[in-house]
Amino acid sequence: MDETSLYDFWVKEGLFKADPDSGKKSYSLLMPPPNVNGELHVGHAMQHSIMDAVARFKRMQGFDVLLLPGVDHAGILFEGTFNKALEKEGLSKRELGRDEWLKRAWKFKEEMYNSFHKTWTLMGISADWSKEVFTMDPKIQQAVLAEFQTFWDQDLLYKGAYIVQWCPKDATAIEDLEMEYQERTEKLYYLKYGPFTLATSRPETKFGDTAMAVNPKDKRYTKYVGQEFEIQTLSGPKKMKVIADEAVDPKFGTGVIKVTPAHDFTDYEIGKRHSLPIIQVIDKKGRLTEIAGKYAGMKVLEAREAMLPELKEKGILVKVEDYKHSVPVCERCKTVIEPIISEEWFVKMKPLAEKALNNLDRVNFLPKNYRKILSDWLKEIHDWSISRSLWWGHRIPVWYCEHCNPNHLVGKDRDMVISLEEPGKTCQTCGQKYWVQDDQVLDTWFSSGLWPMATLGWPSESKELKKYFPWDFETSAPEIKFLWIARMIMLSLWFKDEIPFKNMFFHGMLRDLQGRKFSKSLGNGINPYDLVAQWGVDASRMALYGYSIPGRDGRTSRQLMDERCKNFRNFGTKIRNIYRFIIELKPEDTTRHSGEDQNPTLDSGVANAPQNDSSHPEDKQILEELDKTIKSVTKNLESFQLHLATEALYEFIWHDFADKYIESTKSRRAEAQPVLEYVLKTSLELLHPFMPFLTEDLWQKLPHVKKSIMTTDWPSISSK
Repeated sequence: MDETSLYDFWVKEGLFKADPDSGKKSYSLLMPPPNVNGELHVGHAMQHSIMDAVARFKRMQGFDVLLLPGVDHAGILFEGTFNKALEKEGLSKRELGRDEWLKRAWKFKEEMYNSFHKTWTLMGISADWSKEVFTMDPKIQQAVLAEFQTFWDQDLLYKGAYIVQWCPKDATAIEDLEMEYQERTEKLYYLKYGPFTLATSRPETKFGDTAMAVNPKDKRYTKYVGQEFEIQTLSGPKKMKVIADEAVDPKFGTGVIKVTPAHDFTDYEIGKRHSLPIIQVIDKKGRLTEIAGKYAGMKVLEAREAMLPELKEKGILVKVEDYKHSVPVCERCKTVIEPIISEEWFVKMKPLAEKALNNLDRVNFLPKNYRKILSDWLKEIHDWSISRSLWWGHRIPVWYCEHCNPNHLVGKDRDMVISLEEPGKTCQTCGQKYWVQDDQVLDTWFSSGLWPMATLGWPSESKELKKYFPWDFETSAPEIKFLWIARMIMLSLWFKDEIPFKNMFFHGMLRDLQGRKFSKSLGNGINPYDLVAQWGVDASRMALYGYSIPGRDGRTSRQLMDERCKNFRNFGTKIRNIYRFIIELKPEDTTRHSGEDQNPTLDSGVANAPQNDSSHPEDKQILEELDKTIKSVTKNLESFQLHLATEALYEFIWHDFADKYIESTKSRRAEAQPVLEYVLKTSLELLHPFMPFLTEDLWQKLPHVKKSIMTTDWPSISSK
């Protein structure tokens, strides 16, 4: 049968379904939810293949396996993609309004999802599709509400105006972890500030300066601390005080910095310590505000260039130097991030981090060093900005009385209600129903962090939650170890007093030969659809397992992948030829039968090793080698060393079995036939987690009792 027919057979027979009422011991695997508008890339293909191999292995070991699939709504990414689609129609988000925009967004989501989901099964994933979850499903909404309400009741939630990382293009706050840094050579501008010359890479923020600062240990400037000087600015003379703060790096520039609390995180903290005023120079669109006078409305870089002649003319600009530094950009759209003051919702993270730190030893991290990596990050954690200025996502479940609380102030003594739906009750102050919901939505990771629990029905104590939580196996790329993995650990421990998963497998990243991440913009990506179309699923999977070493990035190219896939396609052809030789060309004087004409004594779930006290030395040797292979593959699957398991199988089947044993037994074919059949059948069963289609197809043609190779017993050692 072809791959489609075999996959349909598995689904029709319900072989992927987990049964919480089963008396079998459970083994649960939680698939990382890909973005609803994402395309399956080669990293997804490897990740899914890893999970599927473990799931199939555990089924054959007799476990009730739950491989649970899901899809993430991907707030910022989805909204950006949808807005681009609207622009092509000549429409905009603001023109449509929130209700109509959301109506269209859900339709767009369904179109994207249907196209996406058809190909999600590409790699033969044996997931329980009946339990698939979307991060905006009603049951996830209930979990998010419970999370928000609990944090509120525990005084871990607050709302306030603080400095945040802001993406002007996506028009929302983002986390530090959602940024990446680009090494750039830019300009360092030396400006005259009273008696000082100081260096800055951002002269456009000069309008928001509220002090000059030096390090208290810098003896060059000790006498100036506390003094006030008249500073020449583009808005005229301005008085500015010199303050001393440990945060100032005396080695940067001249050792004197300008303090702009509204647009720099270090400056913001300095400003808080010294009670400095906050003056916003850059708005949320990345343009200068009215405080910039004639430069108001200009984009940052535009304003910077426009200001330079005037700064020079007024004697403020002393000199310009080249300056190499790391520039923070949004990981999604690559727009330069602007630190700005914005009113956002935050979660206090220290209590959650402390509990996680005390329980990290309960998780088996692969590789082991990720425990320390997560531990170090948790020790330095800061409060989590959970609000996003988007429309796609879980809308913050807070309703304000527009009559009594028009400024949307929060507090347990304020006129506000936490609810998914508009409150049916009246406001306690005015007795009316003037409720209006918070405009923002929650950070995508606020719901994704609940993934291990919410997918199983939390906050309800469902039978699925009781049986499959904590999960036995989770895998992820290292790049979201803080955004997702650390948060799942913190939230599961906080709400369930339990780790979310027992084994956390960080697979390496696939990169190009220059070490760069695959991306559309670089044009260096490898499309797994193309690999499968040319070489088949089994060969593509086997090629990827070679890169599945825990924590180790792999470098590859389409040419290298083609070479690897071709090799494993040839391996598949070799196995088919082995089958034809042993089964279709077997001697007439043997009594073995295949297909429907089964011999129940041959297989009661797993083939029994031929019992022959006077067996030939070659037979004994191949059975011993097979036992070694069973041990090796089992051990490496148990420890998630899939690359080693596939190497062992390749070497045994191609070299020990085909090249040596089969060739050596051609002269005594009838005598060797029972061993040939046994080794073939056992080899297919060992190989099934990795090459599911080929092994199922050939196994079905052999004598068997169970419906599928997937449900037969995992091979055991035959020799005593």
